[in-house]
Amino acid sequence: MSLTAVLGFSNILDDSEQSQRFELYPTQNSFNFLKLDKKTGKIYQVQWSLEGEKEFSITLNGIDLSQFSTDGNCFKLYPTKNMWQFILLDGASGRAWHVQWGFEEKNRWIKRIEEFDR
Repeated sequence: MSLTAVLGFSNILDDSEQSQRFELYPTQNSFNFLKLDKKTGKIYQVQWSLEGEKEFSITLNGIDLSQFSTDGNCFKLYPTKNMWQFILLDGASGRAWHVQWGFEEKNRWIKRIEEFDR
């Protein structure tokens, strides 16, 4: 039996992880992360550096996508095999977006993946 089970902390840890509104997702570039607001679907590109003037956080998606979601913290990012691109999934509604991050504004975007009935 683990120490966390004996002390009863396992549920507390699980609950706190689920209640975190923001999550950092690593990219294949070791200096860049995507910060996701799991409640709204807003995404920020975060770059860290040992040289402070090279650190920044910039909005990749500033639109609140939660209008059709009733559950909190339901958005999640999934990396693709392309280092610049992710899939954003609304776990409550199933809606999905194609997300691309980059260093130039023209290379940062988000586009809804439309669903078609066949």
